[in-house]
Amino acid sequence: MAATRDVPGALGGSRILEVPEVAAEVAALRALLAGPGPKLLEIGFDHGRRLTSTAQASPGWTVIGLEVRARRVAELRAWAVERGLPNLHVFRLDARAVLAGALPAASLDVVEALFPTPWPEGKARRRLLVTPEFLGDAARALRPGGLLHLATDVAWYAELVDAALATAAGILPVAPPDALATLRPPCPQQSRREWKCERDGLAVYRALRVRA
Repeated sequence: MAATRDVPGALGGSRILEVPEVAAEVAALRALLAGPGPKLLEIGFDHGRRLTSTAQASPGWTVIGLEVRARRVAELRAWAVERGLPNLHVFRLDARAVLAGALPAASLDVVEALFPTPWPEGKARRRLLVTPEFLGDAARALRPGGLLHLATDVAWYAELVDAALATAAGILPVAPPDALATLRPPCPQQSRREWKCERDGLAVYRALRVRA
């Protein structure tokens, strides 16, 4: 299985999904999404604090994380077993390639990308997560009424996010102010980055959109 379009900067290239071990991860993810109940996807979960907290607080939700760092995936898988969290599932996959065609449409209730890496100028810039193409892919994967939650503490990245969101206003209109409380399951614990921003007094930009 390949992404339905080229994804510049994707881990291993746009055809990475054809690699057998990666294809097996995608197949497991698709099978999970075919199951019952609401589903949340966090892209780039880092230490996994929010994922773990959400899974513990909401056992009726299927809580999914995608991360490209193998060590983080292994750590959180072990943590889920240790804590007895059968509703927590993590995969070593590049979200951009997966969202560009590997996920069933309208299969997710929440998609979150919190504090994605603000890649600098030059060739690395093509690895930026939030682009008009990414937003279109995320919208396709969300069910109608589903929530897209983006956050960054980098001012110039926030401007790029705003510009990308402007291109998707028709399918991802602004969510109501209480969207995090009403559309997302409870998350009692902050992520490590959220905690650092609060500690250091850094402004956090958030964008909340709903799938039309």
